[in-house]
Amino acid sequence: MRALATWQDKCIDSQLLVASLVGLFKQRELDGDKLLRGTGIFAADIRKPDHLISPKQLARLLDNALAQWPSGDLSFLLGQLWLPSQSGALTAGLFCARDLKELTHFWHKYHWLTQPWLQTWRWQGEQEWHFLLSLDLGMQRHKQFFIELSLSSLTACCKQLLGQAWRGSICFPYSAPDNLAHYYKYFGMDLRFDAPLCRISMAKTLLRQPSLFASQSLVYSQSDNVDTHCAGDARLPSPSQTFTHLEATSFDQDIQHPRSPLRPQLNMAKGARQALLAQEFRLGLAAGIRLKLMRRTLSLPEMAQLLEMSPATLKRRLGEMGLTYGQLVDESRLIRALYYLAEPEQDAQSIATSLSFSDASNFRRSFKRWTGQLPGYFRYWLA
Repeated sequence: MRALATWQDKCIDSQLLVASLVGLFKQRELDGDKLLRGTGIFAADIRKPDHLISPKQLARLLDNALAQWPSGDLSFLLGQLWLPSQSGALTAGLFCARDLKELTHFWHKYHWLTQPWLQTWRWQGEQEWHFLLSLDLGMQRHKQFFIELSLSSLTACCKQLLGQAWRGSICFPYSAPDNLAHYYKYFGMDLRFDAPLCRISMAKTLLRQPSLFASQSLVYSQSDNVDTHCAGDARLPSPSQTFTHLEATSFDQDIQHPRSPLRPQLNMAKGARQALLAQEFRLGLAAGIRLKLMRRTLSLPEMAQLLEMSPATLKRRLGEMGLTYGQLVDESRLIRALYYLAEPEQDAQSIATSLSFSDASNFRRSFKRWTGQLPGYFRYWLA
């Protein structure tokens, strides 16, 4: 695994969210100097190629922005600006997507290029594809903002490419907000709150709907494998195989070589991959730890040893992000537990054993602490 970005590491491209935010403030004639005050970000640097900022700088910028913005729609407006302001291989790849399945797959795999604050997991149920979102770079006090921003950018992108409103269900990991009207406007009516994790679900039939630009994209032979499988998309016995993630996927498994000598889609995907490989960081510290915990339960000293740092340093770096190691252990166990609960043959004792709990009662108590409900309540949450 490559180096994991921490609170101080400059790993976020300022030409996307930061530039859009500054532009929106200018358009609304709000105080741009006050927006950047105390961030260490200067207007002259924002448009420079390869200019990066740290999570710490972004968090301060958002504090300033939310303090000035007169309404509760800032994250949604920025989400609508995301695709028009984005450029390069990622947007090209999205516009070459044949359908929503390819679009969501491409976004899932390369989202670090434009939304590095996210960690995503996905798998398929019988009728739907599910995505889970966690924050990669900490910034817990801005969790609602980043979820609103990321989902509004995704639904706006789907609308532009399909020519109609996005349809699906979303569960949010917080109580219903005051700006609920914006949720209905941008996300539809099938919404739930107070969920244990952020979950986006889309019907498989919707994912197969052709993009408006499909006729301009490369035409595949019907006999080609066009499912763009990511390692672990199938429902496999181990969560470390089932939950797909950036570091756990193989590019060659994602985009199949078409038979035609013209390969624009493949080239766009390669362009995104090359851009990703050029990044010094591809994961934040929180995401890297979760990824390891999805494979096996590790104590804090064991994790610190794997990351080649002392336990005290690991605690300090997580503390800067507003996190504790115990929180990441609990969240990783919760994700794995929800996967197991979607399997009818898994009982409480077998799940407890898989998650390294001493017995089923201990697992049930922990699950209720995580979610407020007993495991049976979420038995088919991701089925």
